[in-house]
Amino acid sequence: MKKAIWFRSDLRTLDNEALYLACQSESAPEAIFLVCEDTWQRHHWAPVKQDFLWRTLEVLNENLSALGIKLHIKNAGRFSNAGGALREFCKEHSIDKLYFNAEYALDEKNRDRAVTAVLENDGVEVSQHHGNLLIKPGMVKNQQGEYYKKFTPFNKRWRAVLAKEVDVTPLKPNSFPNVNTEPLPNISLKTEDSSHYPAGEDAALSKLGQFVGHSVETYKSGRDRPDQRHTSELSAYLAVGAISPVTAARALQQFSPEFPYGLPEGADTWLTELAWREFYQHLMDFEPRLSKGESFQRETDCIQWRDDEEEFKAWCEGKTGYPIVDAGMRQLKETGWMHNRLRMITANFLVKDLLIDWRKGEAFFMQHLIDGSFPANNGGWQWSASVGTDAVPYFRVFNPVKQSEKFDPQGTYIRNWVKELESVPDKHIHWPHEWLSKNQQNEYCPPIVEHKAARERFLATFKQVKHG
Repeated sequence: MKKAIWFRSDLRTLDNEALYLACQSESAPEAIFLVCEDTWQRHHWAPVKQDFLWRTLEVLNENLSALGIKLHIKNAGRFSNAGGALREFCKEHSIDKLYFNAEYALDEKNRDRAVTAVLENDGVEVSQHHGNLLIKPGMVKNQQGEYYKKFTPFNKRWRAVLAKEVDVTPLKPNSFPNVNTEPLPNISLKTEDSSHYPAGEDAALSKLGQFVGHSVETYKSGRDRPDQRHTSELSAYLAVGAISPVTAARALQQFSPEFPYGLPEGADTWLTELAWREFYQHLMDFEPRLSKGESFQRETDCIQWRDDEEEFKAWCEGKTGYPIVDAGMRQLKETGWMHNRLRMITANFLVKDLLIDWRKGEAFFMQHLIDGSFPANNGGWQWSASVGTDAVPYFRVFNPVKQSEKFDPQGTYIRNWVKELESVPDKHIHWPHEWLSKNQQNEYCPPIVEHKAARERFLATFKQVKHG
């Protein structure tokens, strides 16, 4: 039987269930990746993410060649062409069985159903696996057999399943006689330079080793400090699948013989972040409407959002007059990444201070994030906007100045990204306008909204929806 693996968001060789199984044969499987730029554009994929994905593919191509596996690249254009492209590929290479790892957003699920129908009609067996998660959807249910709508009970049950039913033994594919590495075809993508992120599986494993070996112990205490480096910096690698959550979990095993229990607080907190990632993937699988721009809390789709393009533009450009917000947005635009605490602060500001639809912010983030993952981004925005599952209560409105004082106390992060404020003393950095005026410095923009009044406006708007 001639086999093939269809790579998507799993661009690695280690702990790749579909690849591992495709290699359980006498001869090397074929490998294929479909470029679907039209769909990526519709899904708001950032140019920097597309560049990072392509560079990751180049590394994967070399790694597969060393295993004796040839990687084929086809330009399908859009998801709707995937069935035809894969049918042609399977005929050309006499493929009898195609393996792939599942994805859970609606368009991806529809694509996979259509591909399965096309190939099975041609006599090609299709084998779907769940190699991008530690625990597949459906395995974490409550006593009524339903999926969890709150994270805390999900996390508790998720860990119980992880302890009893998940084997994190490394999955290493068989190797075959080496093949010559051929360069990837020249496909023109709308990209932005991602070279500040080393690409590929080895780079991801190196970052994991650095984090677990040197930083995870301070993760809980330091992860909310954007002025310091306490995070794993693995999100972009997880988004394209250059590293598996199984690999990450296995790295934490060393800290406790009762894994996933008994972990030191830093490692335990990071495992919880992996659980959040899986929670949002499971929600996508169970609630297709989340892929259609709908809020999890249905009544909140009736909110009358303000359509203020000038204020939205100021938020996008990091010119709101709130230094911590502006620093986060400028970091995003310049690097394609933003610290998670800043993602919460900037999202909260857009929705609750400006009363602008969270979907506009969700799309803007995806258009710029190197680690853009639709389930995680959607879940994070719905949480911040108080419209999602397990969302922050609507009456909890971040005060951006207090957030700044708490998480960037010396203003180091602010000064790094808002250069107009480099000379402002620590005492005034979080709200610099009076100091700037006294010192006749007018390069920095004035605040576009008064927080207290904006908070009252938001609460009044939400109360109408929540309480009729």
